[in-house]
Amino acid sequence: MWADLNEQIPYIALAIYLPLILVELALSLKHQSGSYQWKDTLCSVTTASFYLGTKFLMKGTTLFLLYIAWEYRFAEMQMGWLAIICAYFATDFLFYWLHRMIHEVRFAWAAHIVHHSSEKFNLGGTSLRQSFAEPFMEALFYAPAVLLGLHPLAVLIAIEINLIYMFWVHTEKINKLPAWFEWIFSTPSHHRVHHAKNVQYRDKNYGGTFIFWDRLFGTFEAEVEKPKFGIPEPVNSYNPLWVSVHGWVALVKDIWATKGLANKIKLCLMPPGWAPDGKGETTRQLQQKYRDEVAAGRS
Repeated sequence: MWADLNEQIPYIALAIYLPLILVELALSLKHQSGSYQWKDTLCSVTTASFYLGTKFLMKGTTLFLLYIAWEYRFAEMQMGWLAIICAYFATDFLFYWLHRMIHEVRFAWAAHIVHHSSEKFNLGGTSLRQSFAEPFMEALFYAPAVLLGLHPLAVLIAIEINLIYMFWVHTEKINKLPAWFEWIFSTPSHHRVHHAKNVQYRDKNYGGTFIFWDRLFGTFEAEVEKPKFGIPEPVNSYNPLWVSVHGWVALVKDIWATKGLANKIKLCLMPPGWAPDGKGETTRQLQQKYRDEVAAGRS
């Protein structure tokens, strides 16, 4: 039963994704909102095919690694709906830290920058624009859920359902939802902040399904100012190959130009914007400067 459910999830996802994309596209065309740009969408769909290819190849490897972790579990919960619910909360918590890592560690951001490179924000483009490299990073982050006694299949199902949830938050067509829902769950409003390049919005709202992780760990930011989507240094290309590798190219160039092995390693592990000569500015430094300027303007 559970193996069959795992096999059906891609079809369930398609049955959800396609109608929502068509509805959003129809609304965009009706209101001429400019939410879609064909070159941008085609680029996103192509990068999605790269990602799905890697994910397909890695799915068996991920399950294999989770089963290895299962051999060293500290406890065991019987496979069933309760296990899947527990796995869902566990994997969403672990996703928060995975998501935070791929934003705040330079070599991981070199992959994830693909997802943020579009200056549009929509279901048929932005949500699909993914890096082929990210599936390689996932298995080790989810292994702790298995070590705690959650069956690998329950964890894998929870991961896939969580990904389906995260699809619908990539839209401008849904305004803020009731306050109780916004407090507990990730919503389009929260995720618009996450995809914005406004200084105060960068590296915020990492939660997959639940936003209370961000509230708990100090990375929550409410949507107030209108978000400006994209990355601070635009990729300026719709070539899916370049979009997929430009973050890596920039990292390699910086490593080549940096002196000293220790500095080269730190460049990979420190947040984007860090520089060994002290002239770089990370997101946290830019946000502190922004807060100081706002405070000075009020005084």
